[in-house]
Amino acid sequence: MNIFYNKHKEKFLKENRQLYNWLYFWNFMNSQFVWKGLPDTLPAEYIEGFLMTTGMVGIGEIEGKLYAGMGGYVGQLNGYQPEDWEGAVQGKQTIRGYAVGPGAQDDTQNRKKIVVGWNNSLHSPDMDIFDLANTLTEIQTSEDINVVFSRLLRIPIARTSKEKAIIESAIKAIMEGKIEAVSSAVDSLETLVNGEKPMQFLDLVDAKDVDKLQYLNQYNENKLKRFFHRHGFSYNVTNKLAQQSNAEMHGGDDVCIVYPLQQFDFRKRLAKDLNETFGDEYAFECSVEMGEMLKNSYDKAINYIPDELNEKGIVADEITDAESNVEPVETGEKDGENNENDDK
Repeated sequence: MNIFYNKHKEKFLKENRQLYNWLYFWNFMNSQFVWKGLPDTLPAEYIEGFLMTTGMVGIGEIEGKLYAGMGGYVGQLNGYQPEDWEGAVQGKQTIRGYAVGPGAQDDTQNRKKIVVGWNNSLHSPDMDIFDLANTLTEIQTSEDINVVFSRLLRIPIARTSKEKAIIESAIKAIMEGKIEAVSSAVDSLETLVNGEKPMQFLDLVDAKDVDKLQYLNQYNENKLKRFFHRHGFSYNVTNKLAQQSNAEMHGGDDVCIVYPLQQFDFRKRLAKDLNETFGDEYAFECSVEMGEMLKNSYDKAINYIPDELNEKGIVADEITDAESNVEPVETGEKDGENNENDDK
């Protein structure tokens, strides 16, 4: 399909943008955590991809090698969840075995083991990636409408199918960036000027509406800020309301790291279970750590200093030290004695 000459290009462009936005943020989220020590058959991007899109991942043996699969829990309940896990490895086969992971109990039957990891405590995917991609696509569509329709002319009403075809041809030319004018057939210039048979127009556009782009841009920034804060990344909008203080702008920084820390904890459990189950057999030691961007954002969140303190040149360490060196307030009383003023 030729994307440059597609008669359904508006629909194609919107779908393409939605896919691009989804892939962009999915790739971005892949930088949250860094895996080390994994075998060659266990690429980190597949582990993270399954965790983010399905909420869990299973890792088991196929022909003497370890592979990550996508699936879910099956079999008998162990009190909270089924004991076994089954999943598919693309291009290979199905892996199934006793689920080693959060909530697992002792396997008295010594069955084949599948190490299971969770994305979070609810075993849920990061579905907000899809929501953000859809919203940003709608914002971009609105931006297109504001830009394009701010430069169109008033559209004359067609009285015949021939006039309609001419007008449609002109609109198409304008959308392609060409300059084209359309005139309707009239009896004479005098008739048109004198108004005996006036030409009618549809006022569909107003060039002044292009100023709405700044509000769309602000909305776009706010959506990005919410998303990135939800996943622990610092993100400040490019402009703010005049009455907002810097401290108010950073109001969500202190909670933005809660969810990523939970994700980090479950990934550390997965690395631990992999080492205990397969590490010695395959001679590897798996570990996971926060990505650099996430660590930097975490440092900013816990060391943020409000305006009123920052103006005094106070740094984060000094705030902590000051709290530990606070001297008790003297009451003016001694043990067993009352203050002289109390008797007056």
